[in-house]
Amino acid sequence: MKNIQVKVLDLGYMTFYKKELVRTDDEKEMIYSPALAILIKHPTAGYILYDTGNDDAWRDTYTDHIKEVYPISECLTIKEALAKEGLTPDDIDVLILSHLHFDHAGGMKYFANTKAGSHTLVAGAEWNEVQRLLADSDNQTSGAYIGKLFLNLPGVQYEAVADGETELAEGVTLFVQHCHTAGLLGLKVQLEDRLVIFTGDTVYTREAYDDELPPGGSINKTDSEFIDNVHRLKDMQQRAHAEVFFGHDYDQARDWQRQGWLH
Repeated sequence: MKNIQVKVLDLGYMTFYKKELVRTDDEKEMIYSPALAILIKHPTAGYILYDTGNDDAWRDTYTDHIKEVYPISECLTIKEALAKEGLTPDDIDVLILSHLHFDHAGGMKYFANTKAGSHTLVAGAEWNEVQRLLADSDNQTSGAYIGKLFLNLPGVQYEAVADGETELAEGVTLFVQHCHTAGLLGLKVQLEDRLVIFTGDTVYTREAYDDELPPGGSINKTDSEFIDNVHRLKDMQQRAHAEVFFGHDYDQARDWQRQGWLH
């Protein structure tokens, strides 16, 4: 579709063992893992934002386990990243959370009492599971879910997206995946000359996608679910001759960021 523009926003990065992202025999290899958000400028829907990155107060809000396994090397808030584009959280018209893990929902506090925050889109299957997990916890934390980052924020309400595909606006479609979390929102954006598929954390890197290498970390679903989802993504890519953008691929993210706005 003409006049849709997409930009990958840099929200810093984490440095940890590669085995957390891609199954590998090298137990000591380290990797940079970017924190990212996707900003879409749509001719009728306005500004659409996909994910919000880490919490800049992570030293206080993250659990000791998360800080040990996924240490943050650099944190740029979504508010700062939007400011570089001449925007504020109030300028965002539609907010999507691919899922509710700490490095994707960590910037939700900036959307308190905003238009976008009042109807934040999340996968319904994940939302139901998060309610159950956090209700059973003593401090509203469970694995990579930290409730204080996204629950009970003034004016923030969540809208559950049903399984399957949902057209958000012309040329922008959400699709629910069941891998990594109980439900995870992928995103398809039709640019003027190509379709781009954003996998979210269903697939972290191109290496994992091309070689069908499941992640080795603890915050994931089963290997078979990962492989099945990769096959669905590859079928989607091949049918549409699409480009695929992965959840935490440092080299790909830096390359796309250098290109600026994509049309």
